[in-house]
Amino acid sequence: MKYILYILLFSTSAFSGNYHYAVEEKQFQTTPEPPLEERNTKNLILVETFENPDLKDDPQAGDFYLEHATDHSFQLEESIKREGTTAGRFEINKSDPKIWGGHRTEMSQAQSTACEEGWYGFSQYFPDSYTSGSTGEVIGQWHDQADEGEHVDRSPSNTLLTGDGRIKWMARWDADKIMDSGYSDGLEYLDLGPIPKNEWIDWVVHIKYSHTNTGILEVWMNGEKVIDRQNMPNSYNDDAYPYFKFGVYKWNWGSASSQKVIYYDEVRVGNENSSYDEVKPGAY
Repeated sequence: MKYILYILLFSTSAFSGNYHYAVEEKQFQTTPEPPLEERNTKNLILVETFENPDLKDDPQAGDFYLEHATDHSFQLEESIKREGTTAGRFEINKSDPKIWGGHRTEMSQAQSTACEEGWYGFSQYFPDSYTSGSTGEVIGQWHDQADEGEHVDRSPSNTLLTGDGRIKWMARWDADKIMDSGYSDGLEYLDLGPIPKNEWIDWVVHIKYSHTNTGILEVWMNGEKVIDRQNMPNSYNDDAYPYFKFGVYKWNWGSASSQKVIYYDEVRVGNENSSYDEVKPGAY
């Protein structure tokens, strides 16, 4: 009887030790992290994340064409960036030579890639030194392509502006096949609030261009939808569709300042099959 009791005690003790070892081992095991889902890119037309070092010596090395006047107009910036290692720094000065009647440094989508409907994502950063007075600046535009024989001195149908310390959206539209002046049938300004300083602003824009009541304009600012114009006109009656330009353009200088600097990163343009998630700035 004693032998049986000793065997039972030994067996229980051995099992108890193995059990505690198993529990301790299990506590140190970690569940592997699921792999990150990759961004869908099949519907993207153009991408500029400013990670190509060739842009430093050749600003035309990316997907967009740069309109600039001097060497300081565009630079790669390492200390201020939305993602990755570098962003694009855009600068204009009152003393710079003019391009097409104004001071500008802008990257432009190839006109041949413009679509009837598109998705656009980009990030902007305004340093504390950025000031905007009554004369204003264009900081993003969807530039229209005038038909042959048409008045070409027109404001873009859709424009992102700064002025009086605020960010605004300007929408224009016109049904005339040939516009003989710069005036349009419709004009609407939408105030999007004061200019945020020293922080990245993430934009997503969806436009279905139309000069009739079939147009769509949706704009998200830092994930919040701030413009929702459904089944409304939003462009001109042109054969070709608008193309996207970003940077900074100033047509007239006031006394607020003699320099404008703005940073861009995470720029993507998608076609009509693209989506918010496909063009939105930041890591996916």
